[in-house]
Amino acid sequence: MTAEPLSAPRPPGPAVLRRLIAGALRIWKPAAIQAAVSLVLALAYLWMGGVYIRVLVAEHRANAALTASSMASTLSSALNERLALVRGLTAFVEVAAAAGSLTEQFPRYAEGLRRSVVGVRNVSAAPGFVVRIVYPVEGNEKVLGNDLLKDARPGFAETVQRAIVSRDVTVHGPITLLQGGQGLIARQIVHGSGKPWGAVGLVFDVGAILGEVRFDRVPPHLGFAVVTDTGQQVAGDVLALKGDPLVERINLPDGHWELALAPRTSWEGLAYADPAFRGFQAAFLLLALLIEALTFMAVSRRHTLERQVDLRTAELGRAKNELEQFAYAAAHDLQEPLRAIVSYAQLLEKQQKGKLDEESAGFIHEIVDGAGRLKMLLRDVQLFLAEERVPLGCGTISAGDALQAAMTALKPRIAEAGATVTVGDLPAVQADERRLREIFMVLIANAVEYRHPYRAAEVHVSSRRVDGYDVIDVRDNGIGIEPRYRDQIFEVFRRLHSRDEHPGTGMGLAIARKMVERLGGRITVVSSPGVGSTFSIHLPHPAFRGLP
Repeated sequence: MTAEPLSAPRPPGPAVLRRLIAGALRIWKPAAIQAAVSLVLALAYLWMGGVYIRVLVAEHRANAALTASSMASTLSSALNERLALVRGLTAFVEVAAAAGSLTEQFPRYAEGLRRSVVGVRNVSAAPGFVVRIVYPVEGNEKVLGNDLLKDARPGFAETVQRAIVSRDVTVHGPITLLQGGQGLIARQIVHGSGKPWGAVGLVFDVGAILGEVRFDRVPPHLGFAVVTDTGQQVAGDVLALKGDPLVERINLPDGHWELALAPRTSWEGLAYADPAFRGFQAAFLLLALLIEALTFMAVSRRHTLERQVDLRTAELGRAKNELEQFAYAAAHDLQEPLRAIVSYAQLLEKQQKGKLDEESAGFIHEIVDGAGRLKMLLRDVQLFLAEERVPLGCGTISAGDALQAAMTALKPRIAEAGATVTVGDLPAVQADERRLREIFMVLIANAVEYRHPYRAAEVHVSSRRVDGYDVIDVRDNGIGIEPRYRDQIFEVFRRLHSRDEHPGTGMGLAIARKMVERLGGRITVVSSPGVGSTFSIHLPHPAFRGLP
């Protein structure tokens, strides 16, 4: 028994390859569309998320700004209320010292100051800039005898010197007091007769001032800091100054403090942690899932719909081509019997001339006239249908030559109407000579046909350059066109007048528009009823088409 030889596998044929490629495309296209939708959704999330984060950051900053402004206002009021006491003390000392009753009246006045605000540690007067009077004495014994101008501690003597120069209240601190604790010293110079008498001072407890501000109102996700204009920390955490803080300025007579509020992480971190942003993420996720599901359902039907559209498009294309071929063939084939009708009608009219009554002769004349109009109509139909089929011999030609050829063809008609045609300088244009000549013939023939009944027809042809186009204007002084008809005149078989008034097929402007569009341009009209019309032929300039 002989074994049969194994045959080599045959390569797939063209039909098989086409089916494989089509099958691969059917799988790849839906996947590509789904991936594209996913990419768009991801980009939309990034964009919308970024926008929403910026909105939330703005909200958090606005809320923080309100908190900072409120606390800064409270702190400013607390400080300025206490500094006003220093000015009052200065006025009292000036009067009492002049009256010689300072020692007796000082304790009572100082006690009134201490009761007016919380946190007054002591009230002092320093005649000759040496502290001689202090209230209360108990606990402040170390202050007595202190020479303010010679105090070696940093900033003490400088504060008095600034008060001498500014003649206003100066502030020193926060500092560690001799009596213990953190205090704020405010001093002002008392002026005597011709020279400074000395100075007064109030020492305020910093804790009492800050207690009025109520920093416990600061939300836990924000940090704050209060610093002087020299950078000395008064309260809070100086790290708040490094986190893009919101800063409020508290002005003092000889300087200022700053209140800073900043997130403990970052403003963006606050926005990302905001429950509103979590809600946005959940809503976008649900929406994205819905869109993905709808896309999948739509894509699954797309292939069937595309095939149906392709089939219908092919059928419509075939039907259009067949209809155009039929119309073109019919218009062409009707020419021969039409010529026979015209010839025999004219022959009959010639033979029977003088033999027929007036009515019969009129019938024959109508046959000849109608056949002539039908011949013109068939010719225009052929010209309109053939426009897409005739090759486009586009090159640089002289528009003046094309116009001259059109005027030569229309010379008898122009002369019969008594019309005048003037021509300006026309450029070389990128066009087909036959088509441009036909366009000129249509426009000039219309200008002559639709002339004004009470004046001689005048047609002027000129040119201009507009935005990369050579524009040739054909202007007449005819009857003009109503505004509502300016688009309709370019439609096939569209007539605004009866054939008895103005004969024609109603296809001239439609053919002209189709030819101009085939040349890559357009035709427009500007018209005033009773004054005239200007038809403008816009043709791309050769330099803008990359042509010589």
